[in-house]
Amino acid sequence: MIDVLIIGAGPSGLTLAILLNQSGLTVRVVEARDTPREHSRAIGIHPPAVDVLQAAGVAAAAIASGVRIRTGLGLSSGSRIAALDFAVLQGPHPFILSLPQAKTTELLRARLQQLDPQALIEGHELITFRQEDRGIQATVSGLAAPVSASYLVGADGVDSTVRTLAGLPFAGSRYRDHYVMGDFPDTTDFGATAALLLHAEGIVESFPLPEGLRRWVAWHLPADTTPLSRLVERRTGYRVDDGAATMSSRFRCSRRSVANMVCGRVILIGDAAHEVSPIGGQGMALGLLDAAALAPLLTHSCSAGPARMAALADFSGDRLRAAARAGRQAHLNMALGRPLPPVLHGLRGKAIRVVARSRALTDAVARRFTMSRGFR
Repeated sequence: MIDVLIIGAGPSGLTLAILLNQSGLTVRVVEARDTPREHSRAIGIHPPAVDVLQAAGVAAAAIASGVRIRTGLGLSSGSRIAALDFAVLQGPHPFILSLPQAKTTELLRARLQQLDPQALIEGHELITFRQEDRGIQATVSGLAAPVSASYLVGADGVDSTVRTLAGLPFAGSRYRDHYVMGDFPDTTDFGATAALLLHAEGIVESFPLPEGLRRWVAWHLPADTTPLSRLVERRTGYRVDDGAATMSSRFRCSRRSVANMVCGRVILIGDAAHEVSPIGGQGMALGLLDAAALAPLLTHSCSAGPARMAALADFSGDRLRAAARAGRQAHLNMALGRPLPPVLHGLRGKAIRVVARSRALTDAVARRFTMSRGFR
């Protein structure tokens, strides 16, 4: 019998596997894909999540590979209305690290392989499982015998097989907002600064990426098929070349959650447990923080005896409250970026400009935007 079977080799599952392995536990990670995803939707790693990567032994490599975003700008119709300085943040990582999720996953995979070359099982899927008094028995495709483990962790995303098999409802709703995003060679003068550009037609967000690239995200009407390059130029004045895009996609946003992340010896983390809108980039950080919170509980349970149900209940409650806070922040981010009639758009910009004159308020926004308080 192994200690923990993890389903899903994304950042959350890999990080949990690393933390457990470093504590002496035997872990296996089952991943349905036989090759990692090439393109990334998630790019932002917030300060507390960078702390988790440090505990997993990959922060130095991640920081060396990424872009440290230390400042943020808010603009309305081309005029600066607000600025955030992340120097106000306490701790060793006063920045948001911009690093494509594919690269983060690559670093975590390499670290896990270094710790235990047998830990990652790719190209296999969880078929079913059953809970027993002292553990779980899981049937995995392509394996001759069931896998016995003390605990099963579902880190397998919004379409979680573990959650479905456990019969846990995933309640919530889908937003009506539509977005288009793409990665292009950087043609701006923003450098390592993140920019939120408000426009009467809808927001455009702009974030630096490694290797001289920049990500653009734009709100758009459901039936609008206008290329992202035209939306960016029309709303911001910056020109990007569609032909030079390294990635582009359209997406919608949802906000969903389970009522309890723990079901006996089955535990959900990351997007399998809670989905928040990606506007604000908090989803991956939430999953990493889930892993960091769960690891010591499972370590204690597997090495010193059964985990107290109260401890796991506290874990679930704490993490769901953190996800709810992130969901509210993402909801606000989306609301502020929706299209408005020109007069109301102008008033929105003026209101933000007035609020941004308060250093105390902008510092509070910086802490909230970077998940520096209330998310661990």
